[in-house]
Amino acid sequence: MENNREFTIKQERSLDIFDILTFFWRKKYRIIITAALMASLGAYYVLHLPKMYVASSILLLSAKDSGLTLPTSLSSITSGEDSRQDTYIEFMRSRQFVQTVVEDLALYNLHEYQQVGEGHFVSEKDYATDKLLKRFSVTKLSNTDMLKITVESSTPSSAAEIANHIGPAFFAYYALMNRQKADSKSQWLNNQLNELKTSLSESEERLLAFLRNNELVDVASQVDLAKSEIAGLIEQKIQLDRAVAESNGSMLQLATISGGLQDYLQIPAIQSNPLIRDLRIRRGQQQLLMDGIAKRYLHKHPKYIAAKAGLEAIDSEFTMLINQLVNGLRSNNQTLKTRQHEILEQIQQTKVRHANLGKHSMQISRMQREIESTQHLYEMFLSRLQETEILKDLDDRNDFAIVDSASEPTFPAKPRVVMGIALAIIFSSVFSFGFWLILHLISDKYTRFKSILSNVDVPILSLVPRIKRKKGVKNKPLALSLQSEGERNFQYFEAIRSLRTGVLVKNNQRKNAVIAVTSIGEQDGKSEISSSLADSFSRMEKTLLIDVDLRQPAIGPMFDIDPKLPGLTSFLGKKSSFTQCIHSVHSSPLMLMPSGPIPTDPLAYISKPRFAAFLHKLRNYYERVVIETPPINTVSDAIAVGKFVDGVIIVCDVEKNESADLLLALQRVHEAELPVLGVVFNRVKDLRSSMHKRQSMVTRVKRAMGLG
Repeated sequence: MENNREFTIKQERSLDIFDILTFFWRKKYRIIITAALMASLGAYYVLHLPKMYVASSILLLSAKDSGLTLPTSLSSITSGEDSRQDTYIEFMRSRQFVQTVVEDLALYNLHEYQQVGEGHFVSEKDYATDKLLKRFSVTKLSNTDMLKITVESSTPSSAAEIANHIGPAFFAYYALMNRQKADSKSQWLNNQLNELKTSLSESEERLLAFLRNNELVDVASQVDLAKSEIAGLIEQKIQLDRAVAESNGSMLQLATISGGLQDYLQIPAIQSNPLIRDLRIRRGQQQLLMDGIAKRYLHKHPKYIAAKAGLEAIDSEFTMLINQLVNGLRSNNQTLKTRQHEILEQIQQTKVRHANLGKHSMQISRMQREIESTQHLYEMFLSRLQETEILKDLDDRNDFAIVDSASEPTFPAKPRVVMGIALAIIFSSVFSFGFWLILHLISDKYTRFKSILSNVDVPILSLVPRIKRKKGVKNKPLALSLQSEGERNFQYFEAIRSLRTGVLVKNNQRKNAVIAVTSIGEQDGKSEISSSLADSFSRMEKTLLIDVDLRQPAIGPMFDIDPKLPGLTSFLGKKSSFTQCIHSVHSSPLMLMPSGPIPTDPLAYISKPRFAAFLHKLRNYYERVVIETPPINTVSDAIAVGKFVDGVIIVCDVEKNESADLLLALQRVHEAELPVLGVVFNRVKDLRSSMHKRQSMVTRVKRAMGLG
């Protein structure tokens, strides 16, 4: 199981170094011609490139901040040396500045800056500006405050003139930008100041109108007064609530009295009245007097009547006073409740007035803050305007200088002819080698097949070239037809002899007396290989060729044998004897056994013990037996036959078969444990020589490389 797994996954492609060297040696003329053509085209292109001259000038930058810099957030240029240099570079690379250079020098009149040919045309100035943007560069000189201006041009004078003009043009352009920037900032600050002044006046007017409309003088004092008023009203409400509670208690007691004087006297408000206390004392005294008179006099006695009338007068006065007090209590209760409601309304009104005063206070505070903020902005912008005016009035400072002016170049900087030609030769050589190698690897299946066989340790027995056959001899055996026509195709015969030699030397501890020839697929040329191999063996020893392809037999028709004659199936079916099934071949000592009548189940015939015994007996009559079997990837007949033979040869059509087909065939042979002798590559194109010549070529390549 492990061996099968290794066989399946061991498919890495490899290419021997000597195969590569051999390929390069065979294709050396094509590689040299391709490289020479490409190198010639590259050299022609380099030699005909337009010549470009380069001129350079060096500028010294300002070491201090320029007039463009405004204080704080109004600054348009960031601080720092690197940032300032980057700013200068971007100014020089700006389209607007480059256009000023084009206009100053009238570059649009020069031929190299004029648009020619067909296409989308733009204005002369725009085209010249685009061209100059591509032809000049600005770079920083490290650890310095200097910039290097580099200009390319097709004429030396133009390159030097443009390089020398860019510096002064930039100085003037930058100064103009400073002045325009300062004027723009001054105008903007003036506009802002006017807007702030108007806004400040409007804020103040709104505050005054608000105070007038709400009749507010001192809001803080009015708020404190409202707080004091609320506190006093709350204190009055507390006292009034206490009095109302006491009055409500008295009224509750009055509601429970049935009408007796003594019951009214139980009410604290009546009981504590001074008049009631005085009447009670007087009545007590009058009652004592009445009791004393009643003991001495009868009820008709004048003193008794007078005493009784006095007591009744006191009781009448007492009743009248109690009624007055009761009515007073009720009236007082109603008055207290009314006052209580009035106090609550006063408290609510005072709270509302206090809340309104608070809102007014907050509104006034916001309006005052708005006025203060506007005033602060007004003062700040006024100071910025003054600073900007001071910057505008400063004397012009010479912050820039030209350190090195450009001179007219003597030699063109582009193209570099020697380097260009050298690169063209190198690129052409690499491309030519790679192109032909890739083309070879893509088109040469033999290399891939060889790699696969090398990985699974299966040898290549022979390389059989493709042979063009004439129409009249197309169905005849290839080896016999070549001889009969008198053709001397040494490549084909050499390949067959190499195959015969390979079979002879691979004994595998026993003589390869019985050999099965199969193929990967249909029409791979196994009939031609088996017949040619059998004919080659017959020239040396007694040989028998058997057609075991009982599905599509080709050996019989190839040798013009009547299909009705007996063959293998006739012998295995015991319908004919062995001698009746054997036929001779014209102009060859080879003996042939055709397939015979085609059976309905071919695999059943070759699986019979009679077939195995038949092959075993043939070893006693023939020195070599060559058996043709059906394709191994199509049916299982070849595997069944391979169990009874000494060796199996697989025919692979290099052009038709793919790597997967070859791997599948080898997989099936390996799983069946058949004795594989090797693989024959059939119909190989451009095979100039046999294996011996190929090895001789490898030897010559090694000797040329000093390796052997």
